[in-house]
Amino acid sequence: MANSLLTLISKQPYGGEDAFAGMRLALGVLVSGLVPQASVMLIGDGTLNAVADQGPGALGMPSNLEALQDLLDMGASVYCVEEDLHARVENIDILEDVNMISWAEARDIIAQHQLVTTF
Repeated sequence: MANSLLTLISKQPYGGEDAFAGMRLALGVLVSGLVPQASVMLIGDGTLNAVADQGPGALGMPSNLEALQDLLDMGASVYCVEEDLHARVENIDILEDVNMISWAEARDIIAQHQLVTTF
């Protein structure tokens, strides 16, 4: 059995369900005990999931911030590739406890996990 799962989130927070589904997969695996260590890495458009003060209520969609907070509350590590975020937005607040990393650090983190899945 694998000891670690890294879920890469490459999709924007709203307009589709991929990002939310990836976060819920990581949470489900962690809560069930199937894998002792579950982490999430936000890359590309997926970095927008870490932006604080999102307002999905107008869209009638669940909050991806709540999904990320659930992961953090369960002890999961959540990483956000800083270069990708800043290529999309500047001077923006992100969810507290999300670890901002470089692509060099991202490659190391990916290599440290036994299972990697992408949404």
